[in-house]
Amino acid sequence: MPTTNSIPLPGRRRVRPTTLRRQFVAGGVALVALASIVIGIASSYAVGRTLVERLDEELADAARRVSASLEGPGQGSLNRPGFAVGTVVAVITDQEVSGAYIDRDGNLQPLGGHQVGTLRSVEWESGEATFVRLLEGQGEYRVLPVANIEGAQIVVGLPLREIRITLARLNLIIIVVVAIVILAGASIGAGLVRFALRPLDRIRETASAVTQQPLDRGEVTLALRVPPQYATDDSEVGQVGAALNLMLDHVDEAFRSRFESEEKMRRFVADASHELRTPLAAIRGYAELTKRSGDTLSPDLQQALARIESESIRMTSLVEDLLLLARLDEGEPISREPVDLANIVRDALSDAYVTSPDHDWGARGVDESVMVTGDSQGLHQVVVNLLANARIHTPPGTTVEVRVKQSGNTTTLQVEDSGPGIPRDARKRLFQRFARGDSSRARTSGSTGLGLSIVDTIVKAHGGEVTLSSRPGKTVFSVVIPTQ
Repeated sequence: MPTTNSIPLPGRRRVRPTTLRRQFVAGGVALVALASIVIGIASSYAVGRTLVERLDEELADAARRVSASLEGPGQGSLNRPGFAVGTVVAVITDQEVSGAYIDRDGNLQPLGGHQVGTLRSVEWESGEATFVRLLEGQGEYRVLPVANIEGAQIVVGLPLREIRITLARLNLIIIVVVAIVILAGASIGAGLVRFALRPLDRIRETASAVTQQPLDRGEVTLALRVPPQYATDDSEVGQVGAALNLMLDHVDEAFRSRFESEEKMRRFVADASHELRTPLAAIRGYAELTKRSGDTLSPDLQQALARIESESIRMTSLVEDLLLLARLDEGEPISREPVDLANIVRDALSDAYVTSPDHDWGARGVDESVMVTGDSQGLHQVVVNLLANARIHTPPGTTVEVRVKQSGNTTTLQVEDSGPGIPRDARKRLFQRFARGDSSRARTSGSTGLGLSIVDTIVKAHGGEVTLSSRPGKTVFSVVIPTQ
């Protein structure tokens, strides 16, 4: 039963795994960006404060000039030298706000009612400058109270327009510089991370190369190691490389011990099988010789002799299979000659029909020659074992069909039966030695459990592959081998 983790939820995005290199670069860029933004904000704030303080100094100087000019003839005193463009002087009473400012041409202009902001609502404190939006189209002003004469508050103000423009330009420069710093940091960081993780790349290459080596059988020698300069205790990555080399040393030693053990077992099986052939032949011969005196033997003794003969034949078949596997395991090269696979299939089907006439045998693609390059005896053994497997493990009346097809540089041999099928858990070990299928596939005669293992070994020796698909009513063994 599938778990909830294996069911994709609607609307749920699949998280893409992030490499270590990307994490390092992203972390470094994030730190650089954060530092640059903080520095930029601090710089903008500091410059703004400095400019406002300088403006306050200018405002205080203008206030002193206005105070001195109050002794003069009124508003016309703003035309005196020393007042900057945009300087405002206003008189605030309970009933109205009046005043004047210097325009861009240096002329004195009276304040209109629509130009006055919130001067009346401001609570003025002597000597304290205040930000006020005074004139429409002129932006904010820095305003300072000068004096309070007979209930009328006199204030002077200077525009913040130039400061705002300066800060806007500064912020734009900071944004551009931060972007350049982030891009440069990303490029430099990627290069530094790539250089720092170069030993990890070598470790990955070594591990990948090890996985590509054939480790399932035969003598295995793991000569690949992480280079010494990348397998040191000086860094964490170097410690990983050293640990991988140590692991490969242990694995190499384990493979060597396994190979030596397998070699001893193979020699034992081959020697024992070879030595068993002679006594088995003698047992079978003596059983046949004794059976010739059947007139003088009791029925029980005749049955016992028949069992001895049949079991000696079965043991002889087992010994021959073990010897064949031992020869193939030793890596003996198979013969390479033109072989008519269609003729092999026809001969094997004829033998199968004689052995089990209760099965419905059939073939397709064998009317004409199908030439392949390989070992004739080995390919004959493959076909015979596949047909025997179908015959032994399916009930009478089962349809068994052999199909041969050539396509490009490969030849495919398929054996299909309409039997009860093979359980899923039995398929994984079906090509192992002494493996047996489930009891649902009826056994009408003995089976050594080596037939499909021999098929797999012979096909692999030809550079091919055996696959299996099975369900109730249809089991197909497919053998694919190179044509040449």
